[in-house]
Amino acid sequence: MSLVGVIGLLVGLAVLIILTYKGMHVIPVSLIASLIVILSNNVDIWGVLSGDYAVSMKNFVGNYLIMFFLGSLLGELLSLSGAARSIAYKLADVFGAKRSILIVVLASAILSYGGVSVFVIVFSVYPLTLFLFSEADIPKKLIPATILLGAGTFTMTALPGSPSLPNIIPTTYLGTTPTSAPVIGVITAIVMFIVGYLYLMSRVKKYKEMGLHFVPGKNDRVEKLSDEEIAKLPHWGIALLPILSIFVVIFALKGKVDSVFAVCIALFAGVTLGYILFWNKINGKLEITNKSASGSIGALLNTASIVGFGGTVRAVPAFQSFVNFALGLSFNPIISAVLAVNVIAGITGSSSGGITIFMEAMAQHYLAMGINPQVFHRISTIASGVLDSLPHAGPNVTFLAVTSLTYKEAYPHMFFITCVVPFVGTVSAILLSLVGLV
Repeated sequence: MSLVGVIGLLVGLAVLIILTYKGMHVIPVSLIASLIVILSNNVDIWGVLSGDYAVSMKNFVGNYLIMFFLGSLLGELLSLSGAARSIAYKLADVFGAKRSILIVVLASAILSYGGVSVFVIVFSVYPLTLFLFSEADIPKKLIPATILLGAGTFTMTALPGSPSLPNIIPTTYLGTTPTSAPVIGVITAIVMFIVGYLYLMSRVKKYKEMGLHFVPGKNDRVEKLSDEEIAKLPHWGIALLPILSIFVVIFALKGKVDSVFAVCIALFAGVTLGYILFWNKINGKLEITNKSASGSIGALLNTASIVGFGGTVRAVPAFQSFVNFALGLSFNPIISAVLAVNVIAGITGSSSGGITIFMEAMAQHYLAMGINPQVFHRISTIASGVLDSLPHAGPNVTFLAVTSLTYKEAYPHMFFITCVVPFVGTVSAILLSLVGLV
């Protein structure tokens, strides 16, 4: 195992993170970073680029093209029909505009726990969030972190029964169920929610003291409406139906068809219902379809290029040395498992990828040590969500593309919510396990 290869992998990862954060487009960045990894590991350049990089990218596009398009189309329908604004006004009336952060977090959490992908949630919730943040005058740069607190933290890894991949994957290797260690999971989820919510509210307070306001992007539709125009909006109950239909269809299809297929069916149902309900309120129906297709392809390819880099990393010898290092850590079994999962998830930029590799390599080893399978399941799942959200992670790329925000504007808040908050949750879960809770 070459030291040069190991250093090259680290340099490639650093280049990917730094250049992406600086605002360089992720496709050339992923290629540059991949070349650094390939050359330093002395493997076939074209073999890896046309094989591992391209195949990983192709598989992601093939798996999620329809989902991204339908999600984008649903977002456009909710926005242009006035449905998102109608829901936002109702929620602001019921909870108060000052509680916009709480409203968005809970809405995202409900969709996430219902099985809706984080990639779909950003398209569905973003139009609603725009209007809520506009009414509350909260700077737009907090939007990705707010949605991710609900969609990519406690619902993804901590809450028992979550249909997320990080929570499902361990069941194959450990013989557990998605509801493993419910006490640890529920308490940890509460801790994560509180820490994340307090952080977001502290940022809101700070920005108000600094005199910062909500400023829409060039593609955001948040213009003020007159009372007469508001009266013409769809009724909020009807406006909710396309979103609720996603939730209902996913639950109805759970365990009956492939999970991605179920989400696509649910989104198609939501889009179809949206067209039926809001047909007379939508202008430029052809333009909506074309814009949704263009927008979804851009977000999809950006994310897929990062997945391609992950394919490159997994193909080189140096990656196995990191896996061996992570799995050979001599600590308390639970702590070594947490560290191992984080090392792998951080390099691959994926919680599901990290926990899959970890479980394949070491699940039986840890079970043989007498570790409680339920505790092992829950804590390793929570841990997989700590370093999976470094700048090169796919969901981060998608969120910033959809919201038209830069890394400099939004990522510091995203980092706290998706890395620091899950770290606090992981520590909490370890402490709970040490006192015997399951």
